[in-house]
Order: sequence, then structure tokens, then C-alpha cells
Amino acid sequence: MNTPIHSSPINKKTGFINAFIAATLMGFVGFFARHINAQGDFIAFSRMACGAILFFLILAGRGKLFELKQHKLSWHMIASGFFMGNCLSAYVAATKLTSITNAVFFIYIGPIISTLLAVVFLKEKMRLVTWISVLAVFAGMLLIVGLVSYDPVKGLTVGIEFSEKTFVGDMLALYSGVGYGLFLFFNRFRTEVPGDTRAFWNFLFALIGITVLFVFTKPTISQMTSTDWMWWIAIGFVCGFGALGTCTIATRHLKAVEFACVSYWECVVAPVFVGLMIYGESISAPQLIGGALIIIGGMSEMLVSLFTRSKTNGEAAETQNATHAG
Repeated sequence: MNTPIHSSPINKKTGFINAFIAATLMGFVGFFARHINAQGDFIAFSRMACGAILFFLILAGRGKLFELKQHKLSWHMIASGFFMGNCLSAYVAATKLTSITNAVFFIYIGPIISTLLAVVFLKEKMRLVTWISVLAVFAGMLLIVGLVSYDPVKGLTVGIEFSEKTFVGDMLALYSGVGYGLFLFFNRFRTEVPGDTRAFWNFLFALIGITVLFVFTKPTISQMTSTDWMWWIAIGFVCGFGALGTCTIATRHLKAVEFACVSYWECVVAPVFVGLMIYGESISAPQLIGGALIIIGGMSEMLVSLFTRSKTNGEAAETQNATHAG
């Protein structure tokens, strides 16, 4: 006898909390990576392996391994995991073949891509305040990572430059952004599958994708010390299981644009909590403005979404009560 499938309802509050946690933990990737003397894709491997193992143990501990068979795999679930692993590997490779500025710019167009795909193919509606929020967080990202800056002498300058020498790196960076967008977009499908089950499949197929890439990248670990291995495990737990796991849960409850607006919080975490508080790096006025735009844009979308959801639920409840009373 098959156990009936029960799908928990969509909860915007749960979605936003997980999106915020995901963006915060993702902001610490650079901090952990600085302590690991290894190739970037091997570092990404830790994030995927740790996530797959821990979510499998969670399912086993909660007696929910049957859900792996009960909720049948679909190509959407396979694709989301594949692109999750590939976009991170492509990004790391891009940072070595083109400028950090270009690599950062391309990967951060991922949330915008997922939003546009969701609007076109999933018919997700966009309010005016949502468009304003998206523009605010994207502009904030350009400022806080130094892609756009202003100097009284030079005026407005853009840090993105393209050349024939960096073509391969730029294409890898573009793929990382497209891959990130597709990962988020495909996670909007199969929302009836519980978050921990979805997360396990995401990590598993991301792990498979990265392992296949090892055939071409041929990472080496001979230079790694015991300290490197400790940090390697730590980044897997924090920025793999923690960040990407909560990201998968968040995308189940949120529209693509709602997650996108919160995801840019990562751009604030990296320079403020890692750069300023840990390494004492200074923050410029444009970066402060950028951070403010990201916070305002993200908070605006979150508050409007929560308020609209509460109002809709309240009206539905009133209608239901009136119907019963009649």
C-alpha cells in the first residue's frame, strides 16, 4: 500500500527566512576559500558532497527515506541540481581567466534571468513595487562590488572590460550566471516535493556534475595540509549544506523575483561582515549607497509580499466564514 503524498502549504515567511539565511551564508564563501589551498572546483565539490550526505542523514533520521522513491524524479529536479554544481564550478574557473569584476557581474545576473524566465514561462506576476525593488537591488549590487563607481575627476566609470584574451573566461562567467538563473528557475517546479528531499536530489546531481568535470579540470590535493582539510569540511557544512540547502527550501516557497530581491543581500555580507569586520577592509561611499539600495529593495519586496499574502488569506477566511454563516 502506497503512503499518501502530503504537500505542505506555501509559506512566504519560511521562504524569506531561508532566503535570508542562504544569502548570509553564501557571503562567507570568500572567507572560507581564502584558507583552502585547493582548486576552486574541488572546493565546490566539498559543498555538494557535504550537502548530499547531511540531507541524506536528515531524511534517514526522520524516517523519511521513503520520500526519495515516493516523489519521483523529474528532469526539472535533475536540471536544477546539475546547474547548481556547474554554475559554481564555472564561476571559480572564470575568476582565473577573466577579471573578478567581470566574473562577479555575470554570476549576479542569475537572479534576474530566473525572474524573467518565471515571468514568461510560469506566468509569475510582477507588481510595480517589485520592478522598483529589482532595479534597486541590482543597482546596489553594481555599486557595492565596484562595477560602477564615481570619481569627481574621472566622473562615472564602469569596471567591466572585455578583450580577446579574456574571452574564454568571460564565456565561463556568462555560463555561471545563466546556470545560476536556471538552477533557481528549475527549483520553481515540483513544489509538492518537501524541501529536504528536493535539497538531497539537488546536491546529488550537482555532485555528479562536478565529478564529471574533474575529468577535464584534473584537480590536485597533494598540496593540502590538515588545516586545509578542516576548512574544506567547514565550507562544505556552512556554504554547502547551510547556504545551498536553505536556498533550495526558499525557492519552494518564494516566487523567483522574491528570492532574487533577497539574494543580493549576499553582496552586503561579503564586504561588511567579511571585508570590514574580519579583515578590516574599508568601505567606500558608493558601496554604502549600494548596500542601502539592496537592503531597501529587498525589505520592500519582502514586506509587500508578506502583507499581500496576509491580506489575501484574511479575505479568503472572511469569505469562507460568511459562506458558512449563510
